[in-house]
Amino acid sequence: MKQLSRFALIVMMITAVVISGCSGATPPKQALQAAILKTMDAESYKLSTTIQINELDLPVATEAKGFSIGSFAGILKDATIKVDAHYSKKSVRTDMNAEIVLPGMMDMKLTVPMIMQENLLYVKLPVLPLLQLPESVVGKYVVVDLDKLATDQGTNSPASFAELQKFIKEFSVAGLKHFDEKTYFSKVKAADAQLIEGLKVDQVVTFAINDKNYAGTVELLVNKVLPELLDIVLANEASHQVLQVEKAELEKLKADWDTDKTELLNVLQNDLKIHTLELTGAIKDKYLVYQNGKVNMEVTNKESGLINKVGFSFSGHYTELNKDVKFEQEIPKEVLTWEQVKVLLSSPVGL
Repeated sequence: MKQLSRFALIVMMITAVVISGCSGATPPKQALQAAILKTMDAESYKLSTTIQINELDLPVATEAKGFSIGSFAGILKDATIKVDAHYSKKSVRTDMNAEIVLPGMMDMKLTVPMIMQENLLYVKLPVLPLLQLPESVVGKYVVVDLDKLATDQGTNSPASFAELQKFIKEFSVAGLKHFDEKTYFSKVKAADAQLIEGLKVDQVVTFAINDKNYAGTVELLVNKVLPELLDIVLANEASHQVLQVEKAELEKLKADWDTDKTELLNVLQNDLKIHTLELTGAIKDKYLVYQNGKVNMEVTNKESGLINKVGFSFSGHYTELNKDVKFEQEIPKEVLTWEQVKVLLSSPVGL
């Protein structure tokens, strides 16, 4: 179980490297890195993101309270997730409207408005037949004190948005510097990049991991990228909050790195296969204004021989960079507490 936990942490770090770096844009590599850092430093912006789940095959025999993981995967397969966000550094606030369409549930659409201000998260309770919440509370906002929630659950308090930004920046700079420009980065013509119609950009850059370079990528990750990132995480306490890990666990991982890396190499080379991990960033005035990409990977369970497959595509469009922020929704005054919602969910009405 401990080995599984440590392997999960390593996978999280790999994912953070790739996503933070490539969400990040003069040569292609330098342009992409600089663009993500500049965009993250923006005083404000709007971001429209879409995630399309194309493949989700989780043939796991285990069940949780009579509900199989395979059934859950069937619900999420072909799902579309759209998130429209408005961020202001000065207000320490992010407003989001998340929309989830589930073809596996007769095209059910779930819309969830959210407001994040400092350590408080406001979530508007949606109409969701599975929960059967009383009509009197549907449409109202529930407020969650994330610091208090973390304390109650015995976990680390969540990192602030500023801490999260700093962490992603450090990961981007330290992680991508090891990836060879000729092997992983390329310039793309705007006409071939599947951008939003009418979007004018200065440069388009693609970062790609595929079947051809995956073997070298594994060696690079295990021998250079991950050890350096582990040092960064150990030295940055805010990152412990981001990854929700204890320092002692990280120190143990570092101490055993040389001993365990042969096993890790074997797992990444034989059990985890990244067929496609492609991210394209479009740059305008040195800002990352648009990004899209696709991921297709599979993980083999040695014990059962079952193969789990995941495939999805995504896109994100930044607008109104550094412009005056006008939030449409005021901070709710009449709210439910998380404790009140838990009572409702545990009552016969909420089941």
